[in-house]
Amino acid sequence: MRIGPFAFNPSPWPTIGAVAMIALTLYLGIWQTHRGDEKEERQRLLDTRIREAPVVLSGSFARAEPVVYRRARAAGRYDAAGQVFIDNQVHQGRAGYHVITPLRLADGAILLVNRGWIARGAAYPEPPKAEAPAGTVEVTGMATVPSSRFYELGAQTVSGPVWQNLTIDRYRATVKAPVLPVVLLADAADAGLVAIRETPDAGVAKHREYALTWFSLAATALVLWIVLNLKRAR
Repeated sequence: MRIGPFAFNPSPWPTIGAVAMIALTLYLGIWQTHRGDEKEERQRLLDTRIREAPVVLSGSFARAEPVVYRRARAAGRYDAAGQVFIDNQVHQGRAGYHVITPLRLADGAILLVNRGWIARGAAYPEPPKAEAPAGTVEVTGMATVPSSRFYELGAQTVSGPVWQNLTIDRYRATVKAPVLPVVLLADAADAGLVAIRETPDAGVAKHREYALTWFSLAATALVLWIVLNLKRAR
């Protein structure tokens, strides 16, 4: 094919390779676009849940999905003996712990409450004192689920009250008692602690970036195929 002073004469195998590359990257770009649309719907759901009236947590909640990222409240008594410290939590450049204290509800169920962040002390790796309020308390906050994406440094993931990471299943196996499937991030931190804030992010931006990357690769492959097969006619 002649285009002005140039001849366009692509050979079969490079053309097949280019078509395969373009088809694959377009497919991946479209898939990421659809995933982004799904996550956008989820983000709208999460944003709506934050604005809803608080739900009262009890042992009747067997699944996290109906309440995750909803405002919630619960009443009960803290069990200081079951308190754990999640290590390697950084706040404003300082290493510390998240203080997780079980709240025993009236129906016997246990709700894990993230009471806040506390800095490491001079006795590290021993955790500092973080005494829980005595008596019956009412806690309000956001219902969350601990992240399942983490690294474990070595085989010893639990050292007394100090844990590398928190999962509901790990805590259930430790206390052998009914534990609700969410952790309540307390709005108000107790004395000596800093309240933890978490903003729900469904990850829409990540999928949009990936989609743009795949579509850009498809466009690059097409341009290269054209340029490499376009030669000045003799």
